[in-house]
Amino acid sequence: MAEINTNIILDGITLALRKAFPDSMITSNEVKQGLNVPAFIVRMVSFQTQAHPMQRHKNLPRFDIIYFPKADREECYSVSDKLCKVLEVIALPSGDKVRGVDMSSEITDDALHFFISYNHFVYAPYYDTTMDELKIKQGEANEG
Repeated sequence: MAEINTNIILDGITLALRKAFPDSMITSNEVKQGLNVPAFIVRMVSFQTQAHPMQRHKNLPRFDIIYFPKADREECYSVSDKLCKVLEVIALPSGDKVRGVDMSSEITDDALHFFISYNHFVYAPYYDTTMDELKIKQGEANEG
């Protein structure tokens, strides 16, 4: 298994969206003007990490996939259903697969917000510093 990080998961999400919605604009950057609909914007909205035994951490990144429809709310409903299937398990560029959990969606200001988390473990090496490795610089006290 290759190293997994937030950028790699973001790449996996956008690759899955491009495959399922080839006619849609897909970006992870902020669009100030000129958004061509239908379009997706993928953003990480939160990140937590939990320490576990054996030098591991469980990372809990949560993403918001915002969909701007070409038509109306009914289009958002069908896209939400499709996203549940498309993003449940995504393939990362390395070939690894990761499962999405805690899926939910809501429509705000005529845009669909689809939330999903891709929890995963990472190895966190432990660096132990022994006393003989410490170098203490001793200086003279200023007398004033």
